[in-house]
Amino acid sequence: MLTNNDIKYIRSLSQKKYRQKYNNFVIEGEKMILETIFFASDKIVKLYCLQEFSDKYKEELIRFKEKIEIISPKELKKISNLKTPNSGVVLIEMPEENESKIFNADFVIYLDDIRDPGNMGTIIRSADWFDVDCIVISKESVDVYNPKVLQSSMGSIFRIPVVKMDFEKLHNIVEERKFNFYGMLMEGESIYETKYDFPIVIVIGNESKGISEKIISKLDKKITIPRYNKYTESLNASIASSIVISEIKAKGYRD
Repeated sequence: MLTNNDIKYIRSLSQKKYRQKYNNFVIEGEKMILETIFFASDKIVKLYCLQEFSDKYKEELIRFKEKIEIISPKELKKISNLKTPNSGVVLIEMPEENESKIFNADFVIYLDDIRDPGNMGTIIRSADWFDVDCIVISKESVDVYNPKVLQSSMGSIFRIPVVKMDFEKLHNIVEERKFNFYGMLMEGESIYETKYDFPIVIVIGNESKGISEKIISKLDKKITIPRYNKYTESLNASIASSIVISEIKAKGYRD
């Protein structure tokens, strides 16, 4: 049975300051819980789930039986951020960020001040789909353990390294490792005409302001997705990211 302290603690993890304080975050929903079991089982702290969920996935859950607590639908509603929760909630220990992943990468995405959780989660999901080596996010960007980011990532958060780092530190790595440093802008060379030399870092900017000036001044090349309709002002950051990642991957395979 959930105590009031349990409920208070789990609900507090919807806020960034408490996630950072306790080094825990929350995953919920059937698909996301299964992704956690398959790809981040060593980080599971506690699983609160309905009896039906436990029965349905008995084999998958057997090795976590000491970490499972069966709760009622009424209790689940008290700790869930979903409108219609139907499975459970997992408490997960935050993984340690591994900066060495950047040094060993050939294809890195740098997200400069991405604020929308849906965009962040979708970019992570797209990067996972195209097997990008690593994502680096600025310290001003939305927290990747925000519940909306996690839901939008659809489990990809467990499969692709995400490192938070300020630009100055990243740029030192770019110079040391001799990354080619490209940025997505409204004006630049068409992504379809650009030659991509690896290792490479692609910068995606803020949804409304784009890439900050301090970063633009350091770019090796400015690239853009050609616009075919003059009345459309801009592309959504996550859509733009998917397009450029796809093109870079395709060029890499063709070359």
